[in-house]
Amino acid sequence: MTLPNDAWGLSLTTSDDAAEAYREGVDRMLSYTLGVDDALERAIELDPGFALAHAQLGLFYLFRGNGKRAAELANQAHDLVAGATPREQRHVAILGATARGKASQAPALIDEHLRETPRDAPILMQWFGANFYGGGVEKRERMLDKFDSLAPAYGDDWWFLSWHAFANHEMDELERARELVQRALELRRQNGQAAHAMSHVFFEEHNLTGGADFLGEWLTEFPERAGFYRHLTWHQALFLLANGRRSDALALHDDTIRPGADVQGDALGGVADGASLLWRCRLHDTVAGASGEHTDWQAIADLAESAFPRPGTAWVDVHRAMALAALGDGIGLGKLLDGLQAAADRGHTTAASVVAPVVEALSAFAQGDYGAAASGLSDVRELLVTLGGSNAQRDVFEETLVEARLRAGQTEEAAELLTERLDRGATARDLFRWGRLQTAKGELEEAKASFRRAAEFWADGDPEAPEMQALHEAAA
Repeated sequence: MTLPNDAWGLSLTTSDDAAEAYREGVDRMLSYTLGVDDALERAIELDPGFALAHAQLGLFYLFRGNGKRAAELANQAHDLVAGATPREQRHVAILGATARGKASQAPALIDEHLRETPRDAPILMQWFGANFYGGGVEKRERMLDKFDSLAPAYGDDWWFLSWHAFANHEMDELERARELVQRALELRRQNGQAAHAMSHVFFEEHNLTGGADFLGEWLTEFPERAGFYRHLTWHQALFLLANGRRSDALALHDDTIRPGADVQGDALGGVADGASLLWRCRLHDTVAGASGEHTDWQAIADLAESAFPRPGTAWVDVHRAMALAALGDGIGLGKLLDGLQAAADRGHTTAASVVAPVVEALSAFAQGDYGAAASGLSDVRELLVTLGGSNAQRDVFEETLVEARLRAGQTEEAAELLTERLDRGATARDLFRWGRLQTAKGELEEAKASFRRAAEFWADGDPEAPEMQALHEAAA
């Protein structure tokens, strides 16, 4: 009997009808659209013994913070896979290790599997996730090497092109990234990862208006509340905030980004997206003497506690710290630091050396101890990549460092950081900071010119925003 195949030509030990439902579920998962669970549950109904459908559905629930259901499905897949092909058995073992909380076992399994079966896209996606959040200092180089090496196996594949573009823009290969992502969008317009990669290209090019225009149009074609809808609106909020449109950015937060607004989104992103956007607003507001407070800080802290009760997921921990610091929750921060020490005692390689110093620096910043915040972030600046996330996501820590340097009166150190940032591309916010630095150094005419240039960038900004008002006063 000839077995049906998945979308990449790999055999599936199931019926034709169940295979069709499985292909639909995987397609929806990889394009970040709605209906992943419906399609995979239909595959299981059509063939209750279909191991891969159980494993893939378990992964879906894991991403949404339902670890118990994910583990149940992973165990079912493990019990069902004995009669499947060796490739499917390895596939189930890899997804099962992740879903059952044994992710440390997955990397060796994945490397072996991809050497034998490079076109197993869901497993390559697992490799990406493990490298993205735990790949160490050289994770970006490793990511580009991996996708470069696998490109011949995938050819003109819309999904692979989207992620190959991502790997390129993280290494500042922006022209190549744009070529790849434009081809991906030609092949599959409704492709959440391609839109995501294109947003990053605009961000890295400092084309904030172009990015906002692209996403604003593209999101009208994407199903609301699809799996990646929240994160893409977070990117749109960053573009709007960088363009001085704070009220529009916070409207997106309230509608889509805040905890509870997006039932389809993953818990990890729910903590990080909300916290990093509100922390940026807090950085910007406090320049003008505003409080920077927001009612959703507690909801973010609560989501982190419920979905990730044990510290050790670095990307969650640093964003949980933003919420706790903004709330002034010293007890919560103390518990987080104790948990990080426990994680270090269990063998977590960066919990004590990187994550804890970032947590302490964020706490110091919120308390107004800018010298301690600057020192803490500076000490681990070259290691921040190990926290996870993209260049655009980690930029919030560099912004915090710049602000801490400025507010601590560390003018030479602030000038060095701002020069690096402005050399990459001028933004209104960094020009405003440069003007503040020039003012501190007594270069008043030069500062006025910087303020006026920043105001030009923000010509269409929100006039009621505290930072905008402070800028116009400085430029007057």
